[in-house]
Amino acid sequence: MRNLNEYDNQKEFEEFIQNDDFTLESMYHEIDEKKKKKHNSKELLLWIRSFIFVIIFVTIFRGFIGEPVKVYGPSMENTLKTGDILIMSKITLNIEGVKKNDIIIIEIEPVQFKWLTFLNDIVWFRRLFPTANREDYIKRVIALEGEEINLINGIVYIDGRKLDEPYLKDYYATFERLIDMPYVVPDGHVFVLGDNRLVSRDSRSIGAIPVESIIGKVVFRTWPLTKIGSLN
Repeated sequence: MRNLNEYDNQKEFEEFIQNDDFTLESMYHEIDEKKKKKHNSKELLLWIRSFIFVIIFVTIFRGFIGEPVKVYGPSMENTLKTGDILIMSKITLNIEGVKKNDIIIIEIEPVQFKWLTFLNDIVWFRRLFPTANREDYIKRVIALEGEEINLINGIVYIDGRKLDEPYLKDYYATFERLIDMPYVVPDGHVFVLGDNRLVSRDSRSIGAIPVESIIGKVVFRTWPLTKIGSLN
């Protein structure tokens, strides 16, 4: 049967409906089929547009604002534990810069950072959208550039003043360190430690880390629900 659109004038259409093959049911069926095809095309176009929008939004959000991340390992206990899901903020880092007591994410490229071998550590932190050939670590900023840090009997001193650390999991009179103390943080670097000093491999072993290796600050915990909230 010919498509209804193929009839150019009223006379031709009248001849068509007089044909034995024509019924109202067949006409309505053809109209319904055309509507379905048009509707399906619109749905497909809408889905494609939505998909493109989501990709663009996620790319912009991850590149300039932040992204969700998940904790693995005991390096930051009891502040953070394995399975915790956090929000890493890039925009906060760009606006505020790095401050003492910030919990930061350090992105390390093993090929470029030979000192990574001193860590002898598992990757304590992974982003939900990881970057290839890079490893992420989470630590707390203890001292900034130009500050002198000293560790005496497990106590941290910054420029001669004892650092109050209520977040520590346990107190240890002694713990491993491979760098000489006192230690002055070089320009463009920060001194970082894990809250669980007994197992954390950090600036005690490798010295201060370059600021450009910091990719974001941890600002919010979304999981578990019992601990949801800001980490500042």
